[in-house]
Amino acid sequence: MDPPSAPNPAGDAGVLPEFRALSLQDAPSPPADEGDLDVMNMERETAMKIVQRAILALANAAGDVPATPPVSRPHTPNGKDSVRSHRRTASRPATPIPVERKETQKVELDPAEASHDEPTTIPHNDIGAGAQPESVQRANMARKFFSKTVPRIPFEQYVDRLQKFCPFSTGVWLAAGSYILRLCVIDKIVPLTHRTMHRLMLASLVAAMKAMEDHRWPQDRIAGVGGVDVAALSRLELCVEFLLSFDLQIFTPQKMKEYTIQLQKAAQAATMTSKLPASFTLKFPASRVNQG
Repeated sequence: MDPPSAPNPAGDAGVLPEFRALSLQDAPSPPADEGDLDVMNMERETAMKIVQRAILALANAAGDVPATPPVSRPHTPNGKDSVRSHRRTASRPATPIPVERKETQKVELDPAEASHDEPTTIPHNDIGAGAQPESVQRANMARKFFSKTVPRIPFEQYVDRLQKFCPFSTGVWLAAGSYILRLCVIDKIVPLTHRTMHRLMLASLVAAMKAMEDHRWPQDRIAGVGGVDVAALSRLELCVEFLLSFDLQIFTPQKMKEYTIQLQKAAQAATMTSKLPASFTLKFPASRVNQG
């Protein structure tokens, strides 16, 4: 007898996550006691709420941080000395989506601060020749996350949109939150502001999805839902991976819990230390003095 064909889980449309109506306001809040945090049995909307609230708190505290100016480089002539662009190949196919579930609502993020052709790599024919210091390369990559202006779609609506059209699991949301924690709080590579948080969230979710799960949304679908083109999404994803030294796996629930608690504490500290704007003037009511 001939052996059965090899299994292909990605070919089964039944593995798609459920497209259910979002009820973020009704989602259970995380427990007040960090010891009771259970990442293994947490609702995905609760994980989404944790990450969304933390990012907003950190961005509100940071204010507006300008992007690092681009590095001035001499023009590279065409030919063998040209910089070879990075082309990614999928390690496994994306999960197929039925036609009736492919439709999404159009949105577009404001243009990025960094131009599409702004280099972040070095010539391939002579590795190390003329390479910028690693700190400069990292600063160049950080520029990819900046929008020229604050995106018109509020962050809460943007996160709701991502989850509505590309549902992500609890583990993906928490892992993405841990990536942003490391990039913006621990390593301080990318400033977390209202001009960077949309692209940071989008790229971190894509990187987390591919690192943590077998299920994968097609790249063109996520790009369309996230409001960027496919090439830009691939660059953002690669920047997240490189800036994290490709350390994307979180192997134990305890480690995931530690990152989640750190993210919550960072947001709480940011909320407590955020300053009032200089334009704020506190006015006390005129005191009344009893006479007689």
